[in-house]
Amino acid sequence: MSPPAPVDGAGRVGGDDRVAPVALVAAELGLLTVALATTATFARLFEGWGFLRTLAVPVTAAWLLAVALRRLRVGPGVATVVSLGSAVLALTWLFVPETSAYGLPTGDTLAAVGDLVRSSFGDFADQVAPVPASDGFLLTLAAVLWVFVTFADTSALRYRAPVQAIIPYLATVVASGVLARDAARVGSTAVFALGLAVYAVTQRALVASATRWRHGDARSGVRAVALGASALAVAVLVVGVALAPLLPGDDEAVVDLRTLGRGEGPRTVVSPFVGVTSLLGERSDEVVFTVGADEASYWRLTALEQYDPERSIWTSRGTYRSTDGDLGEASPGRPLTQEVRIATLGGLWLPAAFQAVDVTGDVAVGVDPESSSLIARDDSATPGTTYRVTSALRVVDPAALATTPAAPTNPTTLAADGLSDEVRRTALAAVAGRDGPYQQALALQDWLRGPGATYDTAVDYRGESDPVAAFLSTRRGFCQQFASAYALMARAVGLPSRVAVGFTPGDRLADDPTRFVVRGRHAHAWPEVQLPGVGWVAFEPTPGRGDPQGTGWTGVDAAQAEPPAAQAATTSTPSTTTADRPTTPPDTQAELDASAESEPADPGAGDPGGTTGGTRRAGLLVLVTLALGAMAGLVVTRWRRSSRRRRARQDPDVGPIAIAWEDVTRSCVHRGVSIRPDETPLEFARRLGADPGCADIAHDVETLARLETVRRFAPDGGTPDDQELAEEIARHVVAGIDAGLGTRQRVLERVR
Repeated sequence: MSPPAPVDGAGRVGGDDRVAPVALVAAELGLLTVALATTATFARLFEGWGFLRTLAVPVTAAWLLAVALRRLRVGPGVATVVSLGSAVLALTWLFVPETSAYGLPTGDTLAAVGDLVRSSFGDFADQVAPVPASDGFLLTLAAVLWVFVTFADTSALRYRAPVQAIIPYLATVVASGVLARDAARVGSTAVFALGLAVYAVTQRALVASATRWRHGDARSGVRAVALGASALAVAVLVVGVALAPLLPGDDEAVVDLRTLGRGEGPRTVVSPFVGVTSLLGERSDEVVFTVGADEASYWRLTALEQYDPERSIWTSRGTYRSTDGDLGEASPGRPLTQEVRIATLGGLWLPAAFQAVDVTGDVAVGVDPESSSLIARDDSATPGTTYRVTSALRVVDPAALATTPAAPTNPTTLAADGLSDEVRRTALAAVAGRDGPYQQALALQDWLRGPGATYDTAVDYRGESDPVAAFLSTRRGFCQQFASAYALMARAVGLPSRVAVGFTPGDRLADDPTRFVVRGRHAHAWPEVQLPGVGWVAFEPTPGRGDPQGTGWTGVDAAQAEPPAAQAATTSTPSTTTADRPTTPPDTQAELDASAESEPADPGAGDPGGTTGGTRRAGLLVLVTLALGAMAGLVVTRWRRSSRRRRARQDPDVGPIAIAWEDVTRSCVHRGVSIRPDETPLEFARRLGADPGCADIAHDVETLARLETVRRFAPDGGTPDDQELAEEIARHVVAGIDAGLGTRQRVLERVR
């Protein structure tokens, strides 16, 4: 048989011949299959499967359009422009139809798309997949997939470059694995491997149907190619599923965007504020950590001083430095020792009562003195991490607070960008008649949690034009809204404030009053106000919540989310009662044991220093890098070979005979014989024949030299029979020379 010619837009081969129509349709369906399979792998990034239904629409639309344009013989340049313009229309209709005018995008469309993307990606560095499939994520992926589908059709069916066509899909699958945790790894790999297998089979079938077979060999040849491709496809599927557990992804992402830029020096991190919502929702009964302590307290993660009105969240740019355990001086207070064991908390922050002064344990710790926050420097707080922290509990005399002078001026903790006049008026009205910063701080607290205030985790004010004012009009929400509104109102009246994030005390074990089981439902946010001569003091504006350490100055009794009836028998609501505490915390009780059984295994277990997970992830990244490098080499090689073949087909002065002669003369270099610029083909062949080391190829090279000599003077580049003979000779000679090469030389020859 002879090599296949390219398939043009109408499915023609070689200008007059045609591929089998069924083979072309199969190849087109193979492209759709691999695109949809790639889309399905986003199960590693998103919660649930709703995203697939949304993304399948633009993927299928882009595929149908590419097929139609190619079959209508529209050139690739024009087809690309038409496809991109259609993408703009389709994505407008799918995601923001209300902004269009007569079906066409407007200026409002661009603004709406920008808002969707910002709202989704604004919190991206605070999240690790899988995350909710918001419209901003889906719109971005739909646009990217539309481009990929157009590129794949053009590469595979217009220019016969099937390897290049799927590179974007392969890169997407690798990228999603790098950014995701161990979610849907085997399933998504199996789906993608299956899509890749279907694509490979249909492409091979297309090549077979486009090949000019010798008379009588077509049916058996096509069958052999199809069977071989099918066997390869099955092998790809089996190997893909078998290797799925080794692909990127673990209890934490290979590349955790929250930890980028981390080093031995100072470190900047972002807000855990958005994580409170998820803990109060699906993870509400999940044990996140346990604390052994003589007293109940709010277990604080960090304090956030910067308000972002665009996203309605609080963030921090606190800089963390390494510490050997001594956290520096703190305000005078009563010491409280806590022994903490992380279960499923995740993230970087380490909970502790305010204000931590000393920490020891099996985790490298970083500290930000400004917010009195602790983080795990080496990695997130992995399951099984334990540490011992001593805090200086605030000792505050309410009578002394009443005489504190005016609050100090602090530009950072007084900034209230984006705060509306309506919110400012509400804040001033709430503190009317109150003199002194403490009295004003207490007035804001009492106003927010006063009659009519309702704790409700279902509300969402992000769609409002003024979320803070909308919340204040109802005072219905949960801790994030109450704490955020309090801090902003405090700033409106001149009180330096910030928002603390952490947990209420947790459920005290009934048979061990010194042990607290902290669950997702105990996630909490509360405001802190800086009072002159005292420092940062916590207040509690959220109904149904109360800090056991702050009752004296807030007037709010200790309170938190009640345990379900099934847990009430083994736990109790904590109070400020002090109990004698053993030197070592007791073993976890039956109720806690049951929860611990479902906790993820410690990735560092059995590996001192917990290096196994890090080494494995580093090794996987090296493998991925090597694989991408090899793929890039393959692409370059395939492109060069394809370019030569296209040149041979399109330029009569080159042709298959010239390409065959070039291949042979280049390979002869490995036998120590190079063609000279002043030699004719026959002169080179005779000189080669005089070399004893080339006796096995001399006759073939001389025959090819005669064909090349004729080609140089023939007007049509040689007859089809001569071209076929030249290609056969070249394959035979090059294979014979390659057989004598070492492995390294053979590999280098393949990529030249």
